[in-house]
Amino acid sequence: MNFKPTQLESFCKNPDPAVKCIVLYGNNEGEISILQKQCAEAACGSVDDAFRYCLLDMENISKDGGEIYAEFHAQSLMGGKRAIVVQNADNNLTTLLKNMLPDTPSENLLILTSSTFKKNSSLITWGKDRKDVLLVGCYEDREADIAADVETMLKAKGLMADNATLQVLRARLSPDRRLNQSEIDKLAMYMGERTTVTVDDIKNAVSDVAGANIEDLCYYTAGGQALKACAMYNRLLKEGEEPATLVRQLEYHFGRLLEASAQLADGKSIDDATKFFNLIFYRKNDFYKQLKIWRKEQLLSAVNTLYECERDCKTTNMPAEQIAGYTILRLAKFAAKNS
Repeated sequence: MNFKPTQLESFCKNPDPAVKCIVLYGNNEGEISILQKQCAEAACGSVDDAFRYCLLDMENISKDGGEIYAEFHAQSLMGGKRAIVVQNADNNLTTLLKNMLPDTPSENLLILTSSTFKKNSSLITWGKDRKDVLLVGCYEDREADIAADVETMLKAKGLMADNATLQVLRARLSPDRRLNQSEIDKLAMYMGERTTVTVDDIKNAVSDVAGANIEDLCYYTAGGQALKACAMYNRLLKEGEEPATLVRQLEYHFGRLLEASAQLADGKSIDDATKFFNLIFYRKNDFYKQLKIWRKEQLLSAVNTLYECERDCKTTNMPAEQIAGYTILRLAKFAAKNS
């Protein structure tokens, strides 16, 4: 049964005992991490309880999935429902679940997480019509969703900010909710007893690694500034960013360009085509210039190239840093040639 992340949060407050398995999949790894913890705690109370919480990784699971079967049917020595989490799940588990879940006497909850499952994956196809399986697609938030999330997070901390300050804050945050929540927590600690956030507070307390520097990489690449793009890429790697994460942010940026390009092709003005992106004021001109550099067909090709690059970055024994760096250089040089 398909579920939205917001529905799942409500489910965790009042779990349905008929649900035996929850599958969290998609490219928003931060949201998956948050929901994984919420689902597990809804079943076992605390992920720190070693008797009721079990964390497995797919790479350590045998072909027949015996480890999962054993944990799913095991009972806690202290009593109570258990949560079994399997990270990096794949379609090899489809047969196991088909045989294990129907009419199982176990009251435990199985939670599968994966960034590789697609809507047509065999396990997703099997589970979509089952009432004892919840399928939750977690994808990177749109800019409007980020804006709403930021305001909600600030209010939860008793903080407020004017529109100009919110724009600066959004520019430093990423589509990853977990990273954003961490930055808002840091900001709240910095503010102390003060409740009105200023631009200076944002600059002093909120890291720009998750947003502004990565955003710089996106704008340098799509804008044809190859030297700056490569320098920023190397800097972000040294600061601990993963190549696949940076490529995913580029996918998001080029995806926005593609959406705006489609709106322009339908006859909308450039302001109307980009109004839902909530572009920060000092980025607007650069974004508009990039729409002139990249045509729809070229953007489709760029997005496809980035998807392939992310896949290669996640493939074992592939030189991820070199693959991503070469892709960034290719895109930046193309943009420079056509600007």
